[in-house]
Amino acid sequence: MKKLLIMSGIVLTMLCIIFAAGCITNGSSGSLVITNSDGTNVTLDKTAERIVLLNSNAGEILYLLGDAGKVVGISQSIANNAEQVKMYPNAKIVGTWNEPDVEYLISLDVDLVIGYATSKPKNAEVMASAGIPIVYVDCTKPQTMVQDIIEIGKISGNVEKASKIAAYYDEVITEIESRVAPISMTRSVYAESYTAYWGQGADTGMGQLISIAGGQNIMTDAGSRKISDEWVVSSSPGIIVKLVNNMNDPQAAYGELVSRVGFDTISAVENDKVWLLRNDLTYGPRSCAAAVALAKMIHPGVFEDMSVEGVLTEFNTRFGTNFDVTGLTYPAL
Repeated sequence: MKKLLIMSGIVLTMLCIIFAAGCITNGSSGSLVITNSDGTNVTLDKTAERIVLLNSNAGEILYLLGDAGKVVGISQSIANNAEQVKMYPNAKIVGTWNEPDVEYLISLDVDLVIGYATSKPKNAEVMASAGIPIVYVDCTKPQTMVQDIIEIGKISGNVEKASKIAAYYDEVITEIESRVAPISMTRSVYAESYTAYWGQGADTGMGQLISIAGGQNIMTDAGSRKISDEWVVSSSPGIIVKLVNNMNDPQAAYGELVSRVGFDTISAVENDKVWLLRNDLTYGPRSCAAAVALAKMIHPGVFEDMSVEGVLTEFNTRFGTNFDVTGLTYPAL
């Protein structure tokens, strides 16, 4: 942990130096330039006070920054999530995440909309024509997570705290990468979404976490997609990770997974290397905890002194949050 604290200080110092040097790019007349997750830029006139969320992951960062009160509108999918909707008690439902009601957005006098760069709204051009700025900050993939956190901080005008959150995320990820770097041995991993046989490809957030943790994803292609049971069985992954929305009945979910036809011949099942992982840990700033979980699954001896619960407890301590640190994996790591 001492090494982690040192790394955190170094990263935070570097972030502050970059910001002071002008990383927070301003355009003419004090305008603010936001870098989207896909590398494109959006210019805003000012920091946002009235925000509509189509992206729940970005919303979690606003919550961490203490800026959830600036959210005046949320998508139906966020409203349907019992944990997420509590963060924004005064927000109105503006429609679906991929096609919000533009007229309603206008009536809310919003400063901007935050969506997904990987899945832009169908009516994005209509919103643009109506003068509603849209930023696309995914907050789902480790490769862009640090930058995404900073961009949300820029949007809300709270860069200092955003830099601290980004530094802690980078601190944990860097520690994992440094430990797995000298290891030549790896294990194949099959990561399945909460939908059966919906595999997570190499460039997904989960795919990137597997790589960081020193594993080899059996899905080498991009994106997430439906795959066949025969292919999973023939691939015989050394580790299986099933994402679940909750741990209300983990024994039943685990039993269904390992008892699938042909799974008794898979290496992971034969060697008790099958886990359930809570889905909400695999995206957003808390996904560094998921990286620790995967690292302990893949290289248990190297990460005996790190725990998923410990990372989240430290997260809560540093940022004044109260995220649940129980029932994160099944079986427990």
